[in-house]
Amino acid sequence: MSVATLGLLLVAVGALTFLFRYAMIGLVAGRGLPRWVHALCRHIAPASFAALAASELFIHGGEVVFALHAPKPWAALVAALVAWRTGNVLATIAVGMAALYLLKALL
Repeated sequence: MSVATLGLLLVAVGALTFLFRYAMIGLVAGRGLPRWVHALCRHIAPASFAALAASELFIHGGEVVFALHAPKPWAALVAALVAWRTGNVLATIAVGMAALYLLKALL
């Protein structure tokens, strides 16, 4: 692919992305959203994070692998338990990272 073709492709994709997002904002800007849309929007960030975390934990080389001998899934489980019990983000990160490094040293 030539540099000109790549540049044109990037501009086209950027323009389409802008138009799609602007159209959604323009269509909804004058009115309020229904309650069910607001309820769904509350789940966008957790779902996005879960998708990113699951891909990091369970996809290796383009295949889904449930490797129970790997330290990452176990550290994620420990972090999820801390998040569930405390609701504290900093504690979750600290304990999850400590568990990951400890499990890497042990396994």
